[in-house]
Amino acid sequence: MKLVKTLFSICLLTAVSNTFGQTTGKVQAAVYFESAKFDLSDSSKIYLKAFADSLKIKAKLQFSVSGNTDAVGDSIFNVRLSENRSREVRRYFIENGIDSNKIKIGYNGENKPLADNESETGKQKNRRVDIAAKWEIPKPPEPKGDVRELIALLANPVSRFCVSGNRDTVLFSERGTKLVILARAFGDEKVCKEECIAIEFKDALTKADMIFDNLTTLSNGKLLESGGMAYINAKCGKKNLRLKTPNSMFLVFPTDTFKEDMKVFMGQRNSEIDAINWNQSKKDKVWTADEDFHNQLHDQLLAEAMKNRKKGCLGIGGMSKKKIEERVKARGDELHAQMNEEIASKIFDNDLNYIVSVSKMGWVNCDRFMNQNPKEYLVNTPANSTTTSFMALNSSRSLVNGFPKDKKFQFTVPAGLAYKFVGIKYEDKKPSLATMEGNTSDPSNPVVYKSFDSIADLKEAIKAYFSK
Repeated sequence: MKLVKTLFSICLLTAVSNTFGQTTGKVQAAVYFESAKFDLSDSSKIYLKAFADSLKIKAKLQFSVSGNTDAVGDSIFNVRLSENRSREVRRYFIENGIDSNKIKIGYNGENKPLADNESETGKQKNRRVDIAAKWEIPKPPEPKGDVRELIALLANPVSRFCVSGNRDTVLFSERGTKLVILARAFGDEKVCKEECIAIEFKDALTKADMIFDNLTTLSNGKLLESGGMAYINAKCGKKNLRLKTPNSMFLVFPTDTFKEDMKVFMGQRNSEIDAINWNQSKKDKVWTADEDFHNQLHDQLLAEAMKNRKKGCLGIGGMSKKKIEERVKARGDELHAQMNEEIASKIFDNDLNYIVSVSKMGWVNCDRFMNQNPKEYLVNTPANSTTTSFMALNSSRSLVNGFPKDKKFQFTVPAGLAYKFVGIKYEDKKPSLATMEGNTSDPSNPVVYKSFDSIADLKEAIKAYFSK
């Protein structure tokens, strides 16, 4: 009998699901009975009362109770017994505050066993009432002045270019990043029947620009140091295109000094207002030696030309390999010279660049991992739906965002580093900015917000703060 009493224990499963924006909660349970009995034990009553108390406040609550028996005795008797067990559980729920209209009853007799009916243990598992409840979790009302709206408004605009898919192209951003697209990067000349391929391109080289585009330097929680970020997309009409030729697209990021161990990372996030996570690319690499990249570019162009020679296209069908090599070298030298000429005469005072191969569209980041051990650091400013925050490390191009903890902003950063804090608030359609400098080994200084009349004024203030 002791074993029987232990089996009344509830078998409980819970779940929360979201379907088409509507969130629901679900729970399943079971109570067990002694042979040929339908009365609830004292322990079962205690549990079912707590169960009912926890659920009766739920919105649009629905219950179902379904009785079952073992296979001992007459099957007609077992149907009636399972019904009585269901009604007993239903009655007890109603006594404890569950609306009778919300409870659906069912009974199966011996027809839905969970275990065999040959052993005593199996029979005990079959003497039960299954309980299922579901309810609706109301969506919280949108708070007044949600900062997510401001994040979308802060984003820097995308530059759009119209390029030929069958010609080598070098595109230049206002900040100095170059995008190199080799001919037929997206496939042959039939890949797009539109007049041209539309390229969307923008970059983020400063900490201010990273904030505007809601970019940080974290890869699965590990801190990165960026050498440059860029967003790339290609479209034929409304259709997004993918790169079909390996090593056919490159980014050229300007830099003042080379850092070792730079890798290529691809950005991933659910929407523009979500925090971005960087995943290291296994297909791409970073060059710092200009000559090495020139040789790589030459080899790529030569491989492409030899491939097309066999097809008898591009005007090189039937050419000797030596003649093709001469033409490819001239083409590669011309493209390379175009990049260097623009770098030298229009953008930079030197020719230091990270050259990054790109294997897919989206956000691309030239980064390396930071070696310091991170710690939790709190900034004493209210963390809520109207506010977002960033911390920029002075010693590197590294930027992390804050997460709410105890109604403050928590950052995961190395100890002993100087930083600049940026807090952005958006209340009543009015942007505000707080800035504060400190060290991650010391308590944070007080934070004071200043309001601005427009998003443009806010952006200028952030640029000025980082230019000091």
